[in-house]
Amino acid sequence: MKVVKNNSFQSKIKDLIMSYNNSEYGNRFFNEIISSDIFIYGAGNAGRMTYELLQKLNLDIVGFMDRKASVIEKCMNKPVYNVDDESINKERAFIIVAFRCSYDELKSVILWLNNLGYKKICYYHEIYNYIITKGLSENKLNGINDVLKLCQEKIFEVASYLSDKRSQELFYNFIEAVLCSNWNKFSKSDTDLQYFVNNIMFKKGYSRFVDCGAYDGDTAYMLNKVVGQFDKIALFEPDMDNFKKLSDKIKKYPIAKEHFLFPCGVWRETALVRFSAGKQSISAISEDGNVYIQCVALDDILIDFAPTFIKMDIEGAEYEALIGAESIIKKYSPDLAISVYHKIEHIWEIPYLIKKINPNYKLYLRTHGLYGMETVLYATC
Repeated sequence: MKVVKNNSFQSKIKDLIMSYNNSEYGNRFFNEIISSDIFIYGAGNAGRMTYELLQKLNLDIVGFMDRKASVIEKCMNKPVYNVDDESINKERAFIIVAFRCSYDELKSVILWLNNLGYKKICYYHEIYNYIITKGLSENKLNGINDVLKLCQEKIFEVASYLSDKRSQELFYNFIEAVLCSNWNKFSKSDTDLQYFVNNIMFKKGYSRFVDCGAYDGDTAYMLNKVVGQFDKIALFEPDMDNFKKLSDKIKKYPIAKEHFLFPCGVWRETALVRFSAGKQSISAISEDGNVYIQCVALDDILIDFAPTFIKMDIEGAEYEALIGAESIIKKYSPDLAISVYHKIEHIWEIPYLIKKINPNYKLYLRTHGLYGMETVLYATC
């Protein structure tokens, strides 16, 4: 694949950051929510996560909606309604669709709700994006405009690292979306299979695969169907419920010549760390975690494993985990697939870090979800 020259793209990014100071879209969105009766459609894991996000904004909800309302009476101590409940004022209702789905599935659900009389509807990722683009997550500055301007030199440098036009387009759209709090600016999802992108030529392949954030083995089994049996696979999953499912599945359906399963998280060092457990695929390291878990640095535990491919989707801990894998990345130059959407700054901080650890990597961005979610940095050399 031909590497594109990025001088003009760097200038384009610079102009974008210096010219934007507009959050009108995000403010309209928030004002519409606070003047409505809020319902979360989906009483599952994503619905509960959305409820917690709304609490950060000091917003309460009337209740949840779910097709299983007849058997789920309460969720997070809130009532669960059928969508056709006659007590709901459809003109005042603001529905947040909260379950993972494709773009086409989301359009179908929105059309169905529209036909029932509901007009104010959004996807739950929009709530997440509102929080991070308004600077309400972890930074202490006035807003995301300040964050981007403070980090602009690093952002300009990362713009020069991106190896194809699709990566540049995605990077530009991501920055623009968070600058103006308009998540419709995010790039549409790529059609390639996540972690197996046809037009990126991975040099090392999947024979010795490391999965950080293995959940129940979903990624490993998906790749197994595409590439066949692995020589070795190392799977890291700190949530005990998820790990039990993973272990049971591997024992029943082996996918490698050798399997190494670790019931722990991945971090910059080997240490005990607070962790929010019991949240299925979004269980994560957190200062507010309800348990302590064992975390490891990959450099400490994958001695002589010589990985060919490392995937990380660990709910915001990717940057620290890469620091803990510095020696491996320098010595073996494995192909990398690193999630960069959990924190805004990761879309520039993580590529910057990888190039500092090993300057030989070529970097690519692809997105595999809605509104910037499932955005992955791919690196190969």
